[in-house]
Amino acid sequence: MSFAKISLRWCPIVLLIGLSADAAAQPTAGPISRFVVDARGSLARFKANPAVAGPLEVDATTLPTRGLGITVGAHWYPLRTRRITVGVGAEYARAADGKTTTVTGEDDVEIEGPTLTTRFTSLSPQLSLNFGRDEGWSYVSAGMGTARITTERADSPLVVTADRTRALNYGGGARWFNSPRMAFTFDVRFYAISPRPATATVPAYPRAKFMVLSAGVAFR
Repeated sequence: MSFAKISLRWCPIVLLIGLSADAAAQPTAGPISRFVVDARGSLARFKANPAVAGPLEVDATTLPTRGLGITVGAHWYPLRTRRITVGVGAEYARAADGKTTTVTGEDDVEIEGPTLTTRFTSLSPQLSLNFGRDEGWSYVSAGMGTARITTERADSPLVVTADRTRALNYGGGARWFNSPRMAFTFDVRFYAISPRPATATVPAYPRAKFMVLSAGVAFR
């Protein structure tokens, strides 16, 4: 494994540690707010999995890989210590991406192929550890909930909605309040979604692992 790959893998962890230390050092007077609501725009980085492409009869390189969406959440902070505030809450996330493929026809002329669409939704409770004070804090959090992820062709859509499966999410981010009630917030989150077995109308979907980046506003 190259040094560049190792560095990129550890970048999110180093960033979160740095943010935690920075937020904890802020000279603010009050503790973290009791309640916060987040609304963020998001970018999901789906993987081009050959196990997904095979049943769709397309090449893995033609699969959608960058899904735009939203993430909303609500968090309550019932337990406070001198340095760490424990929070509980829940988040809903969704993202989707569509991509029209091209195929090589007669005389090596490229023509438009099938349109592929990947959709992802997740709903999960979360437990968080928060570092900082009321004007700004960083956090790390994790939760186990359910998710649904599908990839389909426009010329052969799924007959019924696919079942939800278990999903683990973990990550972190920060919030900075530049006004008494509203803050800028961002989050880096990783999802590990259990595989979905095939049914008579819906194909199987392998275990999915990907990252979601999001940024937006928080209210208290």
